[in-house]
Amino acid sequence: MSGESAVVGRAGSVAYAEVLARTARFIALALLLVSYVAWLGQEFPVPSGQADLVQALRSDDPPAVEVGYDDDGVSLFWRTAPLVYREVRVPGESGGDGVDTVEREIAAQVGREVGDLPFGSRQERYEPGFLDTVLPASYPLFLRSALLRWTSVGVGVAVLAAAYALPRRYQRVRNRGVWFSVCLVTGFGFFTFLWLERCVAPDTGEPPELKPGRAWAASLMTAALMALGGWGLVRLMWLI
Repeated sequence: MSGESAVVGRAGSVAYAEVLARTARFIALALLLVSYVAWLGQEFPVPSGQADLVQALRSDDPPAVEVGYDDDGVSLFWRTAPLVYREVRVPGESGGDGVDTVEREIAAQVGREVGDLPFGSRQERYEPGFLDTVLPASYPLFLRSALLRWTSVGVGVAVLAAAYALPRRYQRVRNRGVWFSVCLVTGFGFFTFLWLERCVAPDTGEPPELKPGRAWAASLMTAALMALGGWGLVRLMWLI
């Protein structure tokens, strides 16, 4: 009886650990998905006209507007809803003088002075550079929400710590360096780790081992699915 009780107790402990691990993985995955959607909203804002911006600035709670410029003209960027952003492009104007001209035109349409409107410089924001482009895992650092930014970074650090610190029998991919490479090089490795690895030791024996190539293949599949889903989401936001 004592042996049977020990087996039952061990099985119960494993089941409880599986529930905790599954819950933690679900929460972490949900947070990363929200950060991904937020990044999509920032990088692919809804194309809008000046009338949309004027209407927003005339509201009781006007949004902060980031004004920047490049060789193609001046851009005005603002948030209309959580994770949803809009952008107005004014071609032909450029540089600081072009920004001043556009701000005066918008202020005249709103019926207020430029100094009374929540304009800010987009040029002063830290935008991704070449190194960040080739290291996709750094995308949370450019999220505008500080809470979401550091929450996502915390999840990423926790995933890397789990991939390195958990005993090998807790994971299907036993090579500790694989997840580091997959996560940092592709960025989608964090998502893949959370749905592929159970992070719980089985009741008996060890889980079937997956070769490192399977982790890379799963991450590429995850990247393809998320890219396709992201494209569909962006198109949907542009239609609404």
